[in-house]
Amino acid sequence: MIEASSAGRHRFPARLLHWAVALVLPIQFLLGWLSEGVPGQQAGFFLLRLHYQLGMLLVLLMVLRLAWCLARGTRGVRVGASAWHRRLVVCVHGALYALMFLLPISGYVIWVWMQAPMDVFGWFDLPRVFVAPADDETGRALAWYLHIGCGWILIGLTLGHVVAAIWHPKARGSGLRGRPAP
Repeated sequence: MIEASSAGRHRFPARLLHWAVALVLPIQFLLGWLSEGVPGQQAGFFLLRLHYQLGMLLVLLMVLRLAWCLARGTRGVRVGASAWHRRLVVCVHGALYALMFLLPISGYVIWVWMQAPMDVFGWFDLPRVFVAPADDETGRALAWYLHIGCGWILIGLTLGHVVAAIWHPKARGSGLRGRPAP
């Protein structure tokens, strides 16, 4: 739901940000999955650290996407879409955006709790905005469950989004590039 150019396509910055996020997401899912099951603590931490760093990169991409959306406006659902379809599109996109911010925030909390290095690819260090209590793991456990739960929800919504993007143009007789429906 990013603004469309006069030709009906999403503008280049919107497409670039969309596909950058789309490229990083499966890598993130894979890194998160593998870091839990890879043999060896050192290998698992390497994958987890890369997962953290890419997660922080995703926050930046999502902030840029949100800024673009707020500055340029959003393109609504196609003319003629039913009320339930419009509500579903708004809810799914809202949930995708919310999850894309909740996941890195919960990951950040976990990372701070682990007292892990806060650098992002050696470019800069993120500040630790809180100090985790040494004798209480409750916050870390809550953040971990939130992170895992939101991750699975994001996988489901992302797959639904992909299916809808493929199916919708065929069902409506229009192309994938945002051409108007007949």
